[in-house]
Amino acid sequence: MNLRKIVLSTLCLCLSASTMMADDTKRIKARDSGLAWLAKNQAADGSWGKQYTLAVTSFAALAQLAAHDEPFEGESGRSLVRGLKYLLSKQTNGMFASQGHSWIHGQGFATLALSEAYGRSLTCKVKPDLDMKKVRETVAQAVGHIAKQQSASGGWWYTPGSPGNHEGSTTVCAVQAFVSADNFGIEIDRKVLARGFQYLKKCQNPDGGFDYQLGPGTTSMKEGTAGGVATLGLMRKFDYLVMMKGYQFLLKITPQSITAERFPYYGHFYGTMGMRLLGQEFKSFREKTDGYMTGAQADLLAWQQADGSWPIKSWVKSNGGEAAGYATAFTTLTLSIADGRLSIFNRHRPKLEE
Repeated sequence: MNLRKIVLSTLCLCLSASTMMADDTKRIKARDSGLAWLAKNQAADGSWGKQYTLAVTSFAALAQLAAHDEPFEGESGRSLVRGLKYLLSKQTNGMFASQGHSWIHGQGFATLALSEAYGRSLTCKVKPDLDMKKVRETVAQAVGHIAKQQSASGGWWYTPGSPGNHEGSTTVCAVQAFVSADNFGIEIDRKVLARGFQYLKKCQNPDGGFDYQLGPGTTSMKEGTAGGVATLGLMRKFDYLVMMKGYQFLLKITPQSITAERFPYYGHFYGTMGMRLLGQEFKSFREKTDGYMTGAQADLLAWQQADGSWPIKSWVKSNGGEAAGYATAFTTLTLSIADGRLSIFNRHRPKLEE
């Protein structure tokens, strides 16, 4: 390589690094202003959200856990603990109530939030004002309830007592709660987890996308594919063919097509998470996975409002079930995926002290 090529190569690397640093600064600034909005708009009982307070409070708690090296420190830490206490107050022996049309989303996301809080508490210097033994016990009980509601097909449905019903988003929610609990040494039934993974893989269509549910349909959902790729990415060993087809499907549709769908916040969260996991596994993919993540981030940053919150969009807006807390919690959580502080943002489980 001659001197001119060396200089040009070095210049390109410097410009790329400079752009990445600028993008990172924008991401963190937007995320932090969103978290500040959440702290100001937390209800007196510690919750966020309107109809689906369990799920939205869980998103907000996960966003706080994902944003800081010491998540239980200071006022933001006190806000986080209030949210976790709210979740704990809404369960009985690990069983959360149904809200709206769904039990599994509240059950799954609350289990995930409490599990990740327990995991973060193991390594943080500042400990939360919570009985973490009770938190661990609650997570163990909660995954037990999730296991009992698995359908005969290996998936899950919205409500308990539906062994013949199943669909993708409910299964994604259940499986990720299981993976998180397992990451922190909380006992799970691995056969249940394996059946859930198999269910999701069987939902893949020939085009690489994932259908709404296992069955004769062949319509690939864009946000559903993002959720499937992200969840299957948590497997200890990739099913290479399934993952490559899902990856190629997401690259083809681009983040901008998810922006136009019914659940853009959901889709961008899982699309970003899936691409991070793929980039961890295959270093040669990182240019494309990073590009996808940057595209999703650009749309999310463009939607932020002057007060730091994000607006409700599409299906959630038209159905009137939630407000800015849902969108802001989901987005701030998404903007922390790149930092990798939650166990579900990484291909390999965290190393825990004996």
